[in-house]
Amino acid sequence: MKQIKNIIVATDFSATSRNAYRYAKLLANSLNATLTVVYIRESMMMVADSSLVPYTIVDDAEFINQLEELVVEENKTLQLAAIHNVKTKVGRGDVVDELVEISKEETTDLIVIGSTGLSDVLTKIFGSTSVSLSNLAHCPVLLIPRNAKWIAIERIMYASNYASLSPIMVSNIAEFALSTKADLYFVNVRNTESMIEDEPNQFDWEELFTVRNPNFYYEKETIYGNDIVNELIKYSTNKYIDVMCFVSNHRNFWQKLAHKSITENMAISSTIPMLVLHLDDNKYNA
Repeated sequence: MKQIKNIIVATDFSATSRNAYRYAKLLANSLNATLTVVYIRESMMMVADSSLVPYTIVDDAEFINQLEELVVEENKTLQLAAIHNVKTKVGRGDVVDELVEISKEETTDLIVIGSTGLSDVLTKIFGSTSVSLSNLAHCPVLLIPRNAKWIAIERIMYASNYASLSPIMVSNIAEFALSTKADLYFVNVRNTESMIEDEPNQFDWEELFTVRNPNFYYEKETIYGNDIVNELIKYSTNKYIDVMCFVSNHRNFWQKLAHKSITENMAISSTIPMLVLHLDDNKYNA
């Protein structure tokens, strides 16, 4: 995973997306990265008779002005310079399709987008703009719940199962952790029926991390429970996790999360951003 130098944050001018901007801006500052705010105009719109017509009523310049106003307002809230090191861009078309195309660009290292809460992300894993993008994009996507507040990323939880891990996966998430100077917590999630089985060990953890960075701190732990989501919440709360990380090509793991019965305890995780990595893409395996 290459160094994060250019971050894209998508907005629709809602309170949720404004919060995502604030998080993205402070993240960009911490990484000394450039931030681009993107608004995607739907190319078609509904009119009174339910027919579709081209959406060309408002010129792009007006949206550029709105984006610049958003940057000035939110930077003022953050007590930052009005528009320093922030670019703006307006696109046209389907929101997910356009952002996926942006994610393919070599200059795009990370996309940040607001979500309506992590519980929605898990229960609607195959719906909504933010989740659809996280599954389709060709670069890492960081989902920011509406109540998330920026704090320096010091602890990252990577939830998976050890049987599906590979050195390239570990290497990529370790690179992100190193870029933010964060500790990394590998969580092996297994149901209670697996407690009597031996855990697979496909590679030497100590050798992998010692060679990369002798000062790099990580923990690995197996948690058991039939309610995987609840176990992850408890773990992330106990460990003061700042970002939860998943890999999008773990389809079986995602489906387990999506189809579990999620209790009101899910609200505990509504302030934890979720990073979705795409380690099957050559762009980030170099």
